[in-house]
Amino acid sequence: MKNTLKIVLFCLLVLSTNLFAQNVTVNNNLTFGTVYPGIPKTISKTTAGFAAEFYISGIAGNEITIDFALPTYMNIGSSNMQVIFQETDCAIDTSATPDQSNPEFNNLDPWHTLTYRIGSNGLYVWLGGILVPGLSQNEGSYSTNIVITVTYTGN
Repeated sequence: MKNTLKIVLFCLLVLSTNLFAQNVTVNNNLTFGTVYPGIPKTISKTTAGFAAEFYISGIAGNEITIDFALPTYMNIGSSNMQVIFQETDCAIDTSATPDQSNPEFNNLDPWHTLTYRIGSNGLYVWLGGILVPGLSQNEGSYSTNIVITVTYTGN
């Protein structure tokens, strides 16, 4: 059996603003940590410190859309490892006291456009996923990008 694999899924963000300024900050990358060949590892969107966390600031009440471009594989050189994002792997909180363990809007589909209003304390987005290493997965630090696009709708 191969040695353990250390995995971090890097987050890359793209911000599209129309008229009203919003800022997107990556507070945490989606981090799988140590995984073992042949054993899938799941990171829940509610797992602080491991789930991807994005913070969107802007004018409270402005409506925005959030779109992800999600990878299906992580890479190191010519080696690939499957990463899966399910229809319930995203959560959002627009409340004044956001709570990742009990988000305001839970089990959201990151594969479809999400439309929400920025709250008085901004808007938090959390994303989890599943990593599926092969039985003979090569060792290394695998990475890929998650692209998030935030657009003001004009509403």
